[in-house]
Amino acid sequence: MAELQSVLSSLPQIAFMISNEGQIEYVNQPWFEYSHSKTTFPEVHPDDNNWSEWKRQFIKGIEFSSEVRIRHLATAEFRYFMLRAVPVKNGQAVTKWVGTFTDIQAQKAANEVLERKVAARTKELSVKNEELEFRNHELQQFSWVVSHDLKEPVRKIELFVKIIQERYLLDDQKAIHYAERTVRAAQRMSKLINDLIDYARLSSNTSPEKTDLNSILKEVMADLDYITDSKDAKIICGNLPEICCIPSQLRQVFQNLLSNSLKFSRDGISPEITINAEIIATKEFNSEVAADGQFCRITFSDNGIGFDEKYLEKIFIIFQSLNDRSRYEGTGIGLAIAKKIIEKHNGLITARSKSEQGATFIIVLPL
Repeated sequence: MAELQSVLSSLPQIAFMISNEGQIEYVNQPWFEYSHSKTTFPEVHPDDNNWSEWKRQFIKGIEFSSEVRIRHLATAEFRYFMLRAVPVKNGQAVTKWVGTFTDIQAQKAANEVLERKVAARTKELSVKNEELEFRNHELQQFSWVVSHDLKEPVRKIELFVKIIQERYLLDDQKAIHYAERTVRAAQRMSKLINDLIDYARLSSNTSPEKTDLNSILKEVMADLDYITDSKDAKIICGNLPEICCIPSQLRQVFQNLLSNSLKFSRDGISPEITINAEIIATKEFNSEVAADGQFCRITFSDNGIGFDEKYLEKIFIIFQSLNDRSRYEGTGIGLAIAKKIIEKHNGLITARSKSEQGATFIIVLPL
């Protein structure tokens, strides 16, 4: 007992011993900064008074701890302490309790400052998020209005130029050539507007649902069968998984990737496209295959013109194109849309390629 008291007297914390009947038997010197005598417990803040719970633990002989505020005699200030009481047993019987009060005032003050900062930052972020949502809503409304206002005159330009060409330019080959170029320019403008609308739409909230990716791929292949037939393309499809996603958006990704493989084929060589999927362990492009994994890796591989991988990041940026647009029609938005959709699904997308040796696009998505 004397040895235990010697240890307690050397502690910087408030330390005490209580008999199993609840009588204080020993206190160390710091005790007297908070109590007038060794028989009187320090005054506990009314909001922290948890005697009934402490008593239950005391009766059960179970170690307990609790945050409490006790009054400092000299300053009359309530300070935060961590109260801890440990039973001392002789066999199964509790003979006494050893307790300590550890001053945590500085820690609590720091936590309160941190909590205030976090609360202020959270409120600030909440306001910013509300502003961002409002701006996104405004942007979507703007895109719809602008798209309607732009598409209508573009349609009229295309229509009227075709009428002029068919009725008044029958014998003027040069005029017919310019008219055809004007119609093609109007068609490209119309496609650009549609692509921009698709890109803006990705900011809207849509609920995901369980989707069979095989069904989506079949729909996309059916839509592109006229190009597939005209190019004598061969498409080999593996079995794709069922995942939780927004079907219309994944359909857009598949359509962009498949149409790109068909578009960027090599002259005189029929396109061959292979689409495969496998379940993987982690959200990484090179993750190991794992039957019980929570992610899938989908690859679109072709034998087309490919590209130099030093331009890899460029191909996913809106309006960027590596190819001659006079030869390969496009707006430079398709892969930017695909990237935005995959990232919105908490996934990854990249590509592997060499010039004139085909390309492989790799998608990683959570199941």
